[in-house]
Amino acid sequence: MSEPRARFGFLGVLREMAWAFLGVRDRANYERSTRSNPVHIILAGILLTALLVLALVGAVKFALSDRPTGGASANAGQVVVDQQGSK
Repeated sequence: MSEPRARFGFLGVLREMAWAFLGVRDRANYERSTRSNPVHIILAGILLTALLVLALVGAVKFALSDRPTGGASANAGQVVVDQQGSK
């Protein structure tokens, strides 16, 4: 008879779930992780999903943030009014 393989700990499950999120996982790792504690799998899935959402929100906020560019191009949208009225 074949002996049962040892289960992963939480960190092992977390590592396997991270690779699964990327879509890179071979059959041996899949079979090994299916024998893991279901509570660890659920917690790792929730944790990695939260991290993915936070990373996406952070990336969008960074991309849409107003950053000063400096130099002459910083004043490109401003209109300068001559106070003396000369032409």
